[in-house]
Amino acid sequence: MDRHVWEMGKAKIIVSMGKVVSVMDEPLTRFCPVTYTVFGTKNQTRETVKRVIESKIKTFGFCTPRRTIETDIFAVGFGASESLMTALKQKIIDSTVTVCDGAGTVITEKPTVVEGIGMVMSALIETTPIPEVISELEKRRVAILNPHTAEIDQVGGVKKAFEMGYRKVGVTIMGSDAQSIPKIRLLEEKYKATTLIMVIHTTGIKEELIHFIETADIVYGCASKVVREIIGSKAISTFGKNIPAYALTNLGEEVLRAQEKAILENSPFVKIAFIGSPSPLS
Repeated sequence: MDRHVWEMGKAKIIVSMGKVVSVMDEPLTRFCPVTYTVFGTKNQTRETVKRVIESKIKTFGFCTPRRTIETDIFAVGFGASESLMTALKQKIIDSTVTVCDGAGTVITEKPTVVEGIGMVMSALIETTPIPEVISELEKRRVAILNPHTAEIDQVGGVKKAFEMGYRKVGVTIMGSDAQSIPKIRLLEEKYKATTLIMVIHTTGIKEELIHFIETADIVYGCASKVVREIIGSKAISTFGKNIPAYALTNLGEEVLRAQEKAILENSPFVKIAFIGSPSPLS
């Protein structure tokens, strides 16, 4: 079975055989500055989120055997994959645990792979193995947590990264999965290692998750009033305007400062636009 479930604006989109087969809900959020910047979508509806995912399939090969694996383009200034790419280049961390459609949880030390699989990613909820994607990742010495199931398990990914000998691991955690953060912190203690925990896709999360989220290193505000008000007030520093990235620890701030410098050095900002010609994200 070929089935990949995405989430945009809290609307679930199912992709199979390279096509969008279902948009299960109306988006909870009507406007997303990142989607607007990259794809020119002003108002999110069932039809527009379908079109955005279709554009990602066409342009990047999402959910298909021709999936983009590597790039060094900054698609979003303070985005998670962009910041992880810079952190790897600067040797602030030595590996990352992220997700990829067709492979699930993956571990790599290669900056261009982190960005290749991570740029313009929506929230990936579920995926199934795509042999060609797995083969291309393995050619680049990317470790896949479970190539037979393509499961998404970030705690398991961090554990595997530590077992592989990595000691400074960057990991992305969805806001809805924030309860896994204490498990990762326990792994840090067990393996005498460090993790850079980045909480992404926080739109729609409940306040009861905040006490987990505030133990992360970097948190993205997305369209979450709870995160923007509570986490924003606790941040050491804030980066970005439309989608704020909150640094909650010295390590988080170090990474975002490095990304800030990388953005300035890569001016003029490279903007990717596939639908329309909106203004660049500030």
